[in-house]
Amino acid sequence: MPLNGTTTVSLVGVGGQGILLGAAILAETASFAGLQVKASEVKGMAQRGGSVLSTVRFGARVWSPVGPRADVVIATELLEGIRGLALLRPQGTMVCATSTRVTPGSVLRREEEYPDDLAGEARRRRVRLVEVDAEGLARAAGTSRAVNVALLGAASAVLPFDPHHWRAGLEAVLPDRILEVNLRAFELGRAVVPTREVES
Repeated sequence: MPLNGTTTVSLVGVGGQGILLGAAILAETASFAGLQVKASEVKGMAQRGGSVLSTVRFGARVWSPVGPRADVVIATELLEGIRGLALLRPQGTMVCATSTRVTPGSVLRREEEYPDDLAGEARRRRVRLVEVDAEGLARAAGTSRAVNVALLGAASAVLPFDPHHWRAGLEAVLPDRILEVNLRAFELGRAVVPTREVES
């Protein structure tokens, strides 16, 4: 993904999963890389566990936070990842916490089934899928609240930033008291997705 174009990244999940924080980290990272950045967000019913979408666009020149379909979608929950496939361009990349499920009311009431064929749907839509046990990585880092940052680490394999840009972005957004645990979560996420895996 070259730096001379405009890249669009959408982060999707439910309220309380740190979507807006993750978007802020990504935006700061792109800024430290010397790029123009614009962001937009749709909170929905975030306070009640509803869907949350935040989009970050960066490049040499970015005219609007709204653009064509995303190059990368980062999903903190499986159902939101399945929904988020519609945001991706063909050959785009989905980075999804496939072990994380937040069951919606319609499923709890048995009005519909929880869809779980993310891999099959990704193939049909001709997008790359990077499946991540982000909850496990976050716990290994020392906090279950770092799922969003572990996913950013995994997504860093396909985003055009150097490690020092990411660190600067994390330091700019995260309070000192939670910085180290989130740095560990980021590095664990980065380690599970070799760059060659997403380039193949």
